[in-house]
Amino acid sequence: RTVLAVPVAPPDWTARLAGEADELISLETPAGFFAVGQFYDDFTQLDDDDVVACLRRARAGGARPEVDREIALDIGAARLTGRLTVPADAPGVVVFAHGSGSGRHSPRNRFVAAGLGRAGLGTLLFDLLTEEEAGDRTKVFDIGLLAARLAAVTDR
Repeated sequence: RTVLAVPVAPPDWTARLAGEADELISLETPAGFFAVGQFYDDFTQLDDDDVVACLRRARAGGARPEVDREIALDIGAARLTGRLTVPADAPGVVVFAHGSGSGRHSPRNRFVAAGLGRAGLGTLLFDLLTEEEAGDRTKVFDIGLLAARLAAVTDR
């Protein structure tokens, strides 16, 4: 199953890319869309040297995790679980917030997180719904609930 997820796209993008992926997801599809770059403060292109340096760090294996453990957070009445992995001297943590579809145990998500870890970044693979809630379609599409939980996770 292939999911193409983007932060912003033109309103007609699903018609234009139909058949290219099993599912197409965009957080926003503004009517005034002209180019992706108009939605970023800094959308400068990386030069080849930057890309090569990132690939070399990834191939070298990067730092070993200083923290690598399952975590649980009580948010409201829900106990939410995740996996926190942070190499020594990580400059930041990338949060994989899952509210529907694939979750923190997805091989694809774990593969991407491992690559980020090899590059020296921390990762938090986190499920925004309990296992019981994940089966409730109203919760899966409850943007207010998912956003509130994401905010609570990132505030900690």
